[in-house]
Amino acid sequence: MHPRDPQDAQASQASQALQAPHGLWPNAVEPRRSRPWAICVALLGALISAAFLIGTTSVTGRPVGLDSADRLLDAEDATHAPPPARAPAAESARGPGAPPEEGTWPSDRIDTRVYFRVQALADMRTAAFEQGDETAFLASVDQQDRPLVDGQRRLFGNLRKIPFDAARWVARGGDKKVVTADGSAPSRAGTSAAWPVTVSVNVAFEHTITGVDVGRVPETYTWKARCADPTDRCTLIDLDGAADADAKGGFAGYPAAWDLWDLQVERRPHVVVMGPKQNASALRRNADLAEQAAVYTLGAWKGGAGTSPGFALVLTSSRTSFGKLYSSSEIRDWAAGYALSMPGTDRYVGGVRMVVDDEQLAGDAAFAPILLRHEMTHALIAPLARPGVATTMPTWLAEGFADWQAEADRPLAREVTTNIRTMIDRGRFTGALPADEDFDTADEDRVENAYNLAHLMVRYLARTYGAERVCAFLTDTLTGRHADIDEALTASFGSSPDRLRADWAAWVRKTV
Repeated sequence: MHPRDPQDAQASQASQALQAPHGLWPNAVEPRRSRPWAICVALLGALISAAFLIGTTSVTGRPVGLDSADRLLDAEDATHAPPPARAPAAESARGPGAPPEEGTWPSDRIDTRVYFRVQALADMRTAAFEQGDETAFLASVDQQDRPLVDGQRRLFGNLRKIPFDAARWVARGGDKKVVTADGSAPSRAGTSAAWPVTVSVNVAFEHTITGVDVGRVPETYTWKARCADPTDRCTLIDLDGAADADAKGGFAGYPAAWDLWDLQVERRPHVVVMGPKQNASALRRNADLAEQAAVYTLGAWKGGAGTSPGFALVLTSSRTSFGKLYSSSEIRDWAAGYALSMPGTDRYVGGVRMVVDDEQLAGDAAFAPILLRHEMTHALIAPLARPGVATTMPTWLAEGFADWQAEADRPLAREVTTNIRTMIDRGRFTGALPADEDFDTADEDRVENAYNLAHLMVRYLARTYGAERVCAFLTDTLTGRHADIDEALTASFGSSPDRLRADWAAWVRKTV
């Protein structure tokens, strides 16, 4: 990871770790450039134990108080299909979004009814999007709320610019409540005093970007709908991003680029680049640069299948937008770019979204491809990750591999050898690999040295054993094949960890 220019970043901010809701690895922050050679600074470090519960915990995502309908919604969570009790034949005869005929519900509770009506609205939106019908897409939105209508019209236009293999809206429930007209708890639908009602439901936009994602990625919104009476199909009166805590795996993935701007999209064979339309010329130029980095990154990988086939990249010069894309977690001021693993609906990682401050791409012609290659390396191997890998994936390997692969086609930068030579001359090089905390500190020299040493370790392994062995070692570690990093080192390279580290330390002293 590479920091920004010194006038843009304060060294004291390097100690603040990115709070990434989906875990330590393979999420990565690309800090701003601060020295002539692009060093890497501060990978996230605090959420190891909690982050990897995602792959082992099911989020049922059902509305409050469904009683007899609970089992149907549990089944829906497993299949992501509308529950069978929705009586699709009855509804289809009355048109998309219309409430089913009386007597077809699994329960006549209001909260059950309005939940399924929200799913009917989601189905209607999906059909309209597939058909390219903007009028139908907006039909369920409160037409009196012009800002809401205009925002959804922009969303429709933005999404139509993105190449999707799959795109649909699915009601996920969540810990939301129905508010009735008389303020009472949800009751039987026949109680006229209860109507109208408003309901808040989490709705996931499940999508797969063509050539990028390996599974469906959910972006979770909260839809608020008003239902006037027992026969009303309901109207959307508010749409906003769900809280991370209410979404699948604790990660809402909101806002995406298509939620923020009138979007410009540049497609190349291996990248989909998104950004504000007013930056169209820079996006076109940087999309070509990103495609070159993608071709290099895909070609440099010498491991097996299962990696990302391509990359989704958001470019923005707005630090406000840069800091809030895809999550409510704070992005620190020193970051120049980051990659976030997106939980899949049917697998641990469905895809990765990269965000880069495009001013960093314009500032240094030598720095720009390294920044892109590094983040793309994280994105490339992210789908290999499995729950629990934080127990066996040290930061030195995660960052050292990305740094090495980003620069594997060139000799060590002079700044690397100079900095490590200084460590040796001052007696600060002990032959030990950097600890996780060395990547998360306010001491900029310590951080720089940690990344340099991590890079050197992976470079040494590649020189000694070959890139294929290193890629296999990384894959085994990511997938949790071995109990810990020492076992993985021994199995992959046939030497004890102590022997490997001693040989590496001797190589470092000789090389620099």
